[in-house]
Amino acid sequence: MWRRLIPGVALVAVVVCQFFDCHDDPAFEPEEGPLGELQFTWLGALQYIHVKNGTPHYFRVPRVVLISRQFVLSTAVDAALIPEGYALGNIVFGDYERDEMECKTSLEELAQGRECEPAVLLMPIADVLLHPEYKHFNVRNSIALLKLITPIKSQYMVPACLPFKNFAITKAGKQTTESLLHIDFSSDVPRDFIEEEKDIQKVKLLPRELCYLYDALPTLGNVTKLPKDRVACTTGCGYQSGSPVFIHEHTGHWSIVAISQGGSPCQDPLRVRRPPPPPIHTLIHPYVPWITAAITGKAVGAFAKDDPFGYVMPRTSIYDLIAHTWVGHWWMGGLRCYDRGEAADDIFRFYHEIFQIKPTTVTYLAYYLEIDAAHDTMIICVKVGMPYRLGQPKVWQLDSPEIKVRIPVRGFQHVYKIQVEAWAYNATESLSSSIDDSSTEEK
Repeated sequence: MWRRLIPGVALVAVVVCQFFDCHDDPAFEPEEGPLGELQFTWLGALQYIHVKNGTPHYFRVPRVVLISRQFVLSTAVDAALIPEGYALGNIVFGDYERDEMECKTSLEELAQGRECEPAVLLMPIADVLLHPEYKHFNVRNSIALLKLITPIKSQYMVPACLPFKNFAITKAGKQTTESLLHIDFSSDVPRDFIEEEKDIQKVKLLPRELCYLYDALPTLGNVTKLPKDRVACTTGCGYQSGSPVFIHEHTGHWSIVAISQGGSPCQDPLRVRRPPPPPIHTLIHPYVPWITAAITGKAVGAFAKDDPFGYVMPRTSIYDLIAHTWVGHWWMGGLRCYDRGEAADDIFRFYHEIFQIKPTTVTYLAYYLEIDAAHDTMIICVKVGMPYRLGQPKVWQLDSPEIKVRIPVRGFQHVYKIQVEAWAYNATESLSSSIDDSSTEEK
């Protein structure tokens, strides 16, 4: 594989553009601990507001996850059991990433150095959709959907992905031993969302028998036991209710595996008398049919087979026939850029490069790349990551071993970064697999 870079540069004043990694960046593998950059903007919090003085609750702040532009996912308990004297307040996104229109900023102003800083978004709740198993069968560890009063407008607020399969179970039918990622705010009770940080840590699933062991203990009231195929226990402690557990797919998508039901805080290691009960999480995959039907009003079977979500979202929908459009900070060139799951098993990223320019004066530059792949390797997707949508890239000759990409940018100064990724598939393997399939059908 090789590429030719033919830059055209016209030196002319100075632009500083902060570069944010996109949620879909396959190269982004976060380390455990506090996150240093803006990430996971789909993580929010549910506020309870005092009915008399309007102050938020000081001890209970459940987490929510943005799964579409107008719906967030939460636990059923958090949506239904409101603290006495309080009412449902707002959904808070502490890292609300505004786009150019919401900033009321033109691309020329951004290119001249003006920055569109992240903001705090307070969004009222229009409706609460509790899962029927919670309302009618007293299944306590269930989920709920909170409908926002208006859709999220910013194009940079890309929702998280619903799972297209049960990531907790391997193909052999056993529980996975892979590490999952738990994402939450650093503070147990977030208050100042402007300064609030996020933490990420790796967790592993514990044997399911351990969950059922604690579930066998006497319970108060008429509460149904844990649904055996919808809960999981993990390592760790002190998880907040609604905080998500994710998996990072090879295509870069962040898929929700489970949400925490909360629990007791971590014990003092010097005063441990007995092992605490493991944290309980609700697996999301069994609820995807209900989520899609509740949001869209249509059953999952009404959607196309290649739609792993079951309903239209930016990560999987086809906006136009050629599928060359923006998703967050990434420009997607090619229909296969939207594939994930089994539909993306045959594609791989073979080219990834970050271009960085640090001029001494105002610079106008346009990138032109020619990317050549190995023999019998067909390039079917090109992704371009930019800090803002400062240009409309173009790509030619997709589904061939050689493609051409043109990335126009505007005048800038100081530092500017662009990421370019190329995805391909092996034409020989695809041909042999199709022949095998046809032979099998003939038999």
